[in-house]
Amino acid sequence: MNVEEVEILNGIRDKIQSVKLRLSRQLEDFEQLKRMNDDLNHKIQQKQVQIKELEQQNQKLKLAKGFLAESEDEHDARIKINRIVREIDRCIALLNK
Repeated sequence: MNVEEVEILNGIRDKIQSVKLRLSRQLEDFEQLKRMNDDLNHKIQQKQVQIKELEQQNQKLKLAKGFLAESEDEHDARIKINRIVREIDRCIALLNK
């Protein structure tokens, strides 16, 4: 082999080493991105479960609020009816005098 062929071979070896190094870095980056993707998918699943739980709690609160609103309305209605009955009783008492 002459000097020119040796230089070409050394250049090829250097390029191969460079490609190997870049491949190694790419594989490391890929593994890191894969781990990040797995972590994010896990967090998404946790958030979806949390969303479902919160939606269920929200439905329960809406239902409870509906019951409370009905009882408050019923209480207000009873107070108004009692007030009207007292006014009627006063009117009847005034008519009887």
